[in-house]
Amino acid sequence: MIGCALIAACSAPEDVVATIDGEAITKTDVSSRLKGYREESANETIPPAEQQNQFASAKAVLNQIINERLLLLEARRQGLISDSDNDYDSCQSAMRKTLSGLGKEVPFPSLQDAKKFYEQHPEEFVVSTRYQLEHLLLSSEHAAWELKEELDKGLMSMTEAGRKQVLGARIADSGKNRLMTADELPPGLTVILPGLKLKVISPVIATPYGYHLIRVERTLPAGNIPFPEVENRIKDTLFAQLLQNNYQHWLKQSKEQHTIKIFHQHLSDL
Repeated sequence: MIGCALIAACSAPEDVVATIDGEAITKTDVSSRLKGYREESANETIPPAEQQNQFASAKAVLNQIINERLLLLEARRQGLISDSDNDYDSCQSAMRKTLSGLGKEVPFPSLQDAKKFYEQHPEEFVVSTRYQLEHLLLSSEHAAWELKEELDKGLMSMTEAGRKQVLGARIADSGKNRLMTADELPPGLTVILPGLKLKVISPVIATPYGYHLIRVERTLPAGNIPFPEVENRIKDTLFAQLLQNNYQHWLKQSKEQHTIKIFHQHLSDL
């Protein structure tokens, strides 16, 4: 990870890939960031075309560093960090404070804003049948059938069995307190769901994850998700868009206020 000090433009020209008001961004700054990203993604499958496009990657990293330097310059202008304080954590904290300050004037979306978006984008809120489930997962088929027998007799609830891990049962992360579609469950469960009666414990269902017992608490038919269920999500999405638009507007103005020079020929060998 690179440091964030503003380096004086005294390096040899071939070592400088960009300057902001004469302050240099060097090949080392870009290559260090690139190396960090490549190490993080070493275990990921990257298409050959992307692996070969190192020049484009270097340009993207340089642009990111320029944006960070502009935030840091603004932080210094506001007195959020001193010119002599160049350690990584202090710089990152100052940039976060600057970003937060930029967003203070952005109004949070209103109820009317959310409703308007909901009405204008109905296709985004169409869902298939949704289920509210109790769902236990066990590693042994024999234990699963044994537990089902106890549950059918009413000796305990599914929640109690999961919390106490009776016969190794654990509560599966399938959202007892939320509605979910069949697509969010393993395929073996989606086949049996439509035929299950409400409040009836299913037979033991085997999937690659283990042995399942489920009970449908309630269902909601396919259709549009009611507005109250998605109001907060819509507001959060709209607010994130407003913050991003505000940041891009500030960034454009900042780049116009500073003299930025990029030496593309020095990026080609990174």
